[in-house]
Amino acid sequence: MLPANAALFSHDIVSVARSVSGVELDYSVASLEQVDGLISGFRAQGVTEERFAETLFGFGCYVGEVMVRHAGGKWTTSAGTALEAYASFPLLVSLPPQNLSNPIGKVFKAFRNAESDSVAQFYRAMTTN
Repeated sequence: MLPANAALFSHDIVSVARSVSGVELDYSVASLEQVDGLISGFRAQGVTEERFAETLFGFGCYVGEVMVRHAGGKWTTSAGTALEAYASFPLLVSLPPQNLSNPIGKVFKAFRNAESDSVAQFYRAMTTN
């Protein structure tokens, strides 16, 4: 999986959110609250992680793309990093000065753990120096 493709997956999930839920995701930091709401809504409807995995992956790319656009992040792979053995997906976001972030894994965790894991809080934690 190429880091350059993450932005394409993100763009796809913006279209899905608009067509399925009527939610306009605009790549703002504030829109991460909407992502939390969408994830909670799908979980409340009883959607399983297996059935929803592709969509969760797309939301993870969206969260990462918000990090790229607003926090100076850059898509990278987990290969050769300290997270290589732990990252559930090979795409990570490198944040200045030398932080690695796993937004895709965080979205899956948020789906599993409900309100105790928030992608909006994750963004703040990863981007606050």
